[in-house]
Amino acid sequence: MWDWLKTSKTTHGKPETKAEPDKSTEPVPAETPELKIIIITGTSGSGRKATAKKLSTDLGIPYVLSYTTRAKRPNEQDGEHYHFVSTDEFQAMAGRDEFYEAVTLERGRYGVSKNELNQALEKRKAAIIVVNWDGVQTFRREFGQGAIRIFLYVTKDDIRLRQEREAAPPEVLEEYLRNYPDQVIHKKESDYLLQNIEPSVTVDKIKAFLHDKL
Repeated sequence: MWDWLKTSKTTHGKPETKAEPDKSTEPVPAETPELKIIIITGTSGSGRKATAKKLSTDLGIPYVLSYTTRAKRPNEQDGEHYHFVSTDEFQAMAGRDEFYEAVTLERGRYGVSKNELNQALEKRKAAIIVVNWDGVQTFRREFGQGAIRIFLYVTKDDIRLRQEREAAPPEVLEEYLRNYPDQVIHKKESDYLLQNIEPSVTVDKIKAFLHDKL
């Protein structure tokens, strides 16, 4: 994906010498970003968080959970799916400039902690996060090509089946389906694109893609 990127003359009475190469025309190898942010993005309901969690376990790379003010669902746990906080707590953190990026969506506010991400990068020089497309752009600006964009998507029928299987509230399913066109349009603006049909296969493919990038 990224590049890791004579003439001679004889003078009478003097030994042959070689001209110095013109360094101004030599290609300059591309600088390899030291820190890597593996961004799992894509359509809502495509299995982004489950994929991030499995990649974290398999690769030994910290998965940095986002903070959110949205309501916790019956099958969710604080510290496993998100850091669930109140609107006042989130606003206080934002006021102290504690987020790398923060967005407001229909169900609440979301943000990635600077401190937690920096700790992960110090530990492993890599981290895994799950953000929407606004977040992708923020981290791309901050980390350049060190921000590796992996886009997961499924069909609308898949979203419907998965959300029904997980007993998600009807309004969540409606939101996912309503926002699908605006989300899937970004799938070509990524470094790696996958339709997440079989989660275990998806994780294996991502690990193969990342093999020479970490």
